[in-house]
Amino acid sequence: MPVSYEISPVTGCVIVRLVGSVTNVDLIQGQRQMFSDPLFQGHYPRLVDATDLTDLAVSGDTVRTVANAAVERGLRKAALVSNDMTLVYGLMRMYQSYADPPADIVVFQNMQEAVDWLARSIEP
Repeated sequence: MPVSYEISPVTGCVIVRLVGSVTNVDLIQGQRQMFSDPLFQGHYPRLVDATDLTDLAVSGDTVRTVANAAVERGLRKAALVSNDMTLVYGLMRMYQSYADPPADIVVFQNMQEAVDWLARSIEP
C-alpha cells in the first residue's frame, strides 16, 4: 500500500508513510481513509515519512487539496521527512506553504531531527 498510517492515542500522534510509487489518487484516498478512522483526532501531531518513496506522481493541486483538508480537520503540527529526491522535497515544501500558518509544518531530510522536533510538541 503506497500510503498508510498509524494512529497512536497513547502518544497522541499520527504516522503517515509514503512508500514506493504514490499518485494523486493514492494520496487523496489515504487521507480520506485516515480521516474516517475512529481513532483519528485532527489535532494530533503528524510525522509524514517519505524516506521509502521511489516515485511521487502528485500534482500541485493535489498537494494544495490535502494540505487544506488537513488544516480544516484540525492539523496543528507536522514533521515531513523527505528522501533525497528533489521533487519530493519540493512538494513537501509546497504542502508546508499551504498549511503554515495556521499549522506549524517543518520539512526535514533527517528522520531523527524530525522525530526530535515533533517529540517536543507531544505532551506526556
